[in-house]
This record gives sequence, C-alpha cells and structure tokens, in this order.
Amino acid sequence: MLDSYLMCALQKTNLALTSLNKWFYINQLLLNIMKTNVIKFTPKATAHVPFSIYYKDNIIDEVKSTTFLGMHINDHMNWKNYIGQILPKLSAACFSIRNLILSLNLSILRVVYFAYFHSAFQYVWCRTEVLM
Repeated sequence: MLDSYLMCALQKTNLALTSLNKWFYINQLLLNIMKTNVIKFTPKATAHVPFSIYYKDNIIDEVKSTTFLGMHINDHMNWKNYIGQILPKLSAACFSIRNLILSLNLSILRVVYFAYFHSAFQYVWCRTEVLM
C-alpha cells in the first residue's frame, strides 16, 4: 500500500513539474532543476521514508530545511530555524536601546527603536503573514 501511495505521489509530482516547466517556458522563464529542492512535511513522530524525485534525468534533492521567500522552513513546520536567524538581530537592537537609554532623550530613542527593533520585527511579521 505504501508503494502504491509513493508511486501515485511521484506521478503527481512529475505531472506538476511538467506543468510548471511548460508555464515557465510560455512566460519566458526557466525552471532550474539544479537549484530545486523537495521538502516533505511530516510530524516528528513519523519515521523518515526516503523520497526521490527524478525530472528530466535529474534527481531533485530532498532536504530537511530550506529557505523560501527569506523564511527558513524545516520538515516539521516549526519556526526554530527562523527564530534562530532573527533573534540575534532583535537582541542587538535591544542591546543598542539599553545602552542609549541613559544618554538620549525619549524622541531620539523612539527613532532608534523604529530603525532597529521595529523594522526587524515588522519584517518578520510580514514574512509570516505571506506564508500563512
């Protein structure tokens, strides 16, 4: 049963890739198979079953995490990688504001907040809304 499920999934995947490639060609774009990855989203408790996709004599690599529109996504659909990327930026912004709080007035601190912390946080928020 698992084999028939995988074969059906592979057939549907190849059909989707063929359709995508045709759409790209019509719109004068190119699908770069060498830069294309596949990620299989699974719960943590599920055992990993290897999944190989071939398209035009090229294998599409299966990865555990990838970057899509600037967001780091992993195969368990949690935010651990992305939070690890954005946390240092927000931490540096907090450090800057904490060091400047004694020497600058409130209006300048507000400018610093919006320049560093708010812009990084807003970027994160906008990216997560795009993917949901």
